[in-house]
Amino acid sequence: MKFSKGIIAGVLALGLGAVNIAPAWAATDPILSDKSFDAVGLIVKYKSGVAAIASDGQPTAENASGVDLTAGPDLGEGWRSVKFQDTLSAGAATAVALKIASDPRVSSVELDRHLMPASVSTKPSKAALAALKPASSVRSLKVVDAWSKAAPDAAALKASWLAPSSIFGASVVGYRVELNDGSGWQLRATSTKTSAVIADGLKAGVTYSVRVAAITKLGAAKKIGSYSIEAKASPTSTPQAPVFTGSNTAFGSTYPSWAAQNKSQTGGLPLLGYVATASASGQTPVVCNAPASATTCKFDGLTPNITYTVSVTARNARGATSSVPGVTPLDALFKDQWYLTSPFGINAPNAWSTTMGSKNVIVAVLDSGITAHPDLDNQVIPGYDFVSDPASSNDGDGWDPNNADPGDFFGSEPSSWHGTHVAGIIAAQSNAIGVTGIAPNVKIMPVRALGADGGNSSDLIAALRWSAGIHVAGVPDNKTPAQVVNLSMGTDSYTPCRLRGQTSGATEVALAELKAAGVTVISAAGNFNVPANESYPGNCYPTINVGATAYSGDRASYSNYSVLDASGQMVGVDISAPGGDSKFPGDSPAGTNGKIISTLNDGKTAPGNPVYRGEEGTSMAAPVVSGVVALIYSVKPKITFDQIWEVIKSTATKFPAGSTCETKNICGAGIINAGAAVAAAAALP
Repeated sequence: MKFSKGIIAGVLALGLGAVNIAPAWAATDPILSDKSFDAVGLIVKYKSGVAAIASDGQPTAENASGVDLTAGPDLGEGWRSVKFQDTLSAGAATAVALKIASDPRVSSVELDRHLMPASVSTKPSKAALAALKPASSVRSLKVVDAWSKAAPDAAALKASWLAPSSIFGASVVGYRVELNDGSGWQLRATSTKTSAVIADGLKAGVTYSVRVAAITKLGAAKKIGSYSIEAKASPTSTPQAPVFTGSNTAFGSTYPSWAAQNKSQTGGLPLLGYVATASASGQTPVVCNAPASATTCKFDGLTPNITYTVSVTARNARGATSSVPGVTPLDALFKDQWYLTSPFGINAPNAWSTTMGSKNVIVAVLDSGITAHPDLDNQVIPGYDFVSDPASSNDGDGWDPNNADPGDFFGSEPSSWHGTHVAGIIAAQSNAIGVTGIAPNVKIMPVRALGADGGNSSDLIAALRWSAGIHVAGVPDNKTPAQVVNLSMGTDSYTPCRLRGQTSGATEVALAELKAAGVTVISAAGNFNVPANESYPGNCYPTINVGATAYSGDRASYSNYSVLDASGQMVGVDISAPGGDSKFPGDSPAGTNGKIISTLNDGKTAPGNPVYRGEEGTSMAAPVVSGVVALIYSVKPKITFDQIWEVIKSTATKFPAGSTCETKNICGAGIINAGAAVAAAAALP
């Protein structure tokens, strides 16, 4: 395929700068003179047969560097992360990189840059921990079911306890609440009070163990205290929506069928039964009732040659949940999701007439993690946390299985809950209580790559490979690899994916592995109104790089854009999608302020209550495309990256006549059209 990228193409939020070690151009290359980035380390590729760790336990070629180095994670394909003991400026880091690159055992070196979300401008200092004794265990831990009428389909537990009796002169600044479902302890909540509600990723009917420890502070030092005795409980909820599996006709009657439900799917409570309903325009609905043990029932009285839409409702003592009847979601805020149905939206209802997504399709959201939310809780499968810096992770450690978002607050900036908003755009459940995701039946796999002060390119590379089921050293293999990876992240200044003299850097090697594994990576083009080919990682191939449009269908005022490369080809943005633009609220439906409404959290620092709110950015446009690509995989599971790109490009909606996107050709192939793209994919051989 001829992808609309040049040597370097473009995405929004993380940044790595590859360093070409040829001294002839080293003094003049933009990456070497750019002092706007800090670097936390290097990404080094050692020559074949060379051990990354020398006999003295230090990274090979450290002696040539002039600084103290620490070996970081193995990134695969011969690449190794090497960390500085102190963060260096881009210029100082480049000098170190050139020294290491001169070692004959080294084949390539890149900067492992410190990556910043758009709302964060500085990196917090890392105060050394003072000597501090751990607090004694909290007392009288109790855990109960926390089902609520306000979120009837959310499985939740409430833990309460008494403060520890001994804190050794320190002060209690919070508590860690950890949960074990049989696969090991994971941090699930933090609290400044002696109680916490745990809802992130819980399943109804499953018995969980809970333990709590106090976090104490003395001066600049913080320490986790002793854990409490375990307490156990099982949450409940309304049933999950039954999965309609089709119908058969026999002896003049029609028999709809649905998949049997296990204890988790029935809400942890006995089912009271099922109700199946067949509806058609101008016809009286036909209803059949079935016991809890049934997976079919009999429709009598259907009119011949009439197309009926069938829904199935499951009921327990908590309430009832129905499969979605037809293509018009019942979610209360669907009317405000203009980007799904507006003239320059994505034509989602047309796609839904074919599919609302398959539960076998997984979208990896490489972001800040996900918080508990009734529109997401049933959509989430286990992921991983690849934020290596404990100071940034906000969960007290580095890489670990806990993919929950503990908050990315920094200074006066509150937590963004960015990953939660992105995930809702893709796959918020169609359940009549909130918003509708573009692919509401697919699964979300949260993979943390952004912490309180952003992320690192080496962590991103590891997260990419793991998401696709590729082995990452020191991490359990991912048994449920994703078909789609969403990257709503990028850099805010010139950051090439690769430089002159390099055929491919570590990020492009990883992306090539994902493509070979049948995975499509979607990236955000960036929010700085600059050329998109300057923003990493979207300027790496192969990704599909997404620019943002407003309600009007023209380029959002902040969105990065395409530019002419040396060959005269427009590069940077591949496709556009609605990302919102509050700069022109009068051009959008009332009450939306021109933004993309999705799932969020109201906590200022730690997770609070699930809410819905509008946001804007290419961070919102990228998951719109990821949702459509998930629908495409749902109808054509074996489709390739190249085929997906051709389908998206050939079916895109044209930009409005006279718009900046139309006249200047800077917004890619058009606005993604879900209905047309799904139809075209379904028609492929």
